[in-house]
Amino acid sequence: LTCEETTAGGTGWGRNHGYIFEVPATANSPVIPVPLGAMGRFVHEAVAVTPWNGVVYETEDANPSGFYRFLPNVRGQLHAGGKLQILAVKGQPNFDTRTGQTIGASYDCTWLDIDTPDSSDPAMSSDFVYGQGFAKGAAQFARLEGCWFGDESIYFNATSGGDVGAGQVWRYVPNQAGGKLILVFESPSSSVLNSPDNICVSPRGGLVICE
Repeated sequence: LTCEETTAGGTGWGRNHGYIFEVPATANSPVIPVPLGAMGRFVHEAVAVTPWNGVVYETEDANPSGFYRFLPNVRGQLHAGGKLQILAVKGQPNFDTRTGQTIGASYDCTWLDIDTPDSSDPAMSSDFVYGQGFAKGAAQFARLEGCWFGDESIYFNATSGGDVGAGQVWRYVPNQAGGKLILVFESPSSSVLNSPDNICVSPRGGLVICE
């Protein structure tokens, strides 16, 4: 899966942007780019997939931004459509994760439906999708970047999150009740960790992060 990190459209662009595309791993030549509109049109950054159910988690490079998941109608067939949802913290509408956090803090989550994940408007606002979620009580993050599946969880970075704005590392643990959001690390200084971007989980369980 590859993502567009812009919602540009209209004159001069040829088509609207802001989509996720699927490139089959078996392809040995170029494939026709078909936008997966049901997965949302916004400033995408990265995706990760839980292997047991095919749910796709999506990050958004904006401030504020949302953390999303896409529930496919048919596992492994994203073109068959599905439901886009945005994370919220239970009992705390529009919870702001960007500042005032403590490492190890854990929050119970719920997921809110995005009623209109796509738009044909070339001049669509970049917060078209997030604005819908915020109106329902979605949580606020600071520029979400890389995300990765590992340890039965999704790890993702907020590149400008934290009290000093140097970045945060979050963990989302799925469960039947809506899951838990845990702050793994918050940088106290750019000399320690400066704007974390890409992330992956090593086979030995460590987190590998690019600044």
